[in-house]
Amino acid sequence: MTIPRLHFPHISRLFSAFLLWTLLVSIISLNTFLWIKKPLAYSDGVFQVFTHPFSATTHNTLAQSLWNSGARTRAGHELDIVAELSPVLGASTTAKAEKERADLTYWLAVVASHPDYRDAYVQLAALLYREGNLTQAHAYLVDALALDPNNTTVNRLTAFTLKLLE
Repeated sequence: MTIPRLHFPHISRLFSAFLLWTLLVSIISLNTFLWIKKPLAYSDGVFQVFTHPFSATTHNTLAQSLWNSGARTRAGHELDIVAELSPVLGASTTAKAEKERADLTYWLAVVASHPDYRDAYVQLAALLYREGNLTQAHAYLVDALALDPNNTTVNRLTAFTLKLLE
């Protein structure tokens, strides 16, 4: 009778599994104990963000806590979220409206100079749809469809706007 040869005879498989599980359980226990005894400075902020994810105030509070604890990169990410969630005194809303007007003017000029450019019609339709001008958006999509009748995206958008108009 021959004994199977082990690759690592000095380490028993039972011993290594037991050791790994013991180590894992001790690390989890230690982390739990430390978290209960002394939570992180920003753990309340994280909890608030999870309960109110679309509140700029909670993200701002978390960003301040992260900054104070030295996590500058994560604080910057939270401040980016704050900037997206809260327009400053309506300035970003006004800037957005001005940008949309400038975009509309630009794409109208592109259509005037290049009447066979399908994507310009699609861009105009998107801008007008966002403004709520569904009839004119549908008309531009019909023009784009006339230029490229096999385009599935333009076909779906035209059908969608037609369904909304009915």
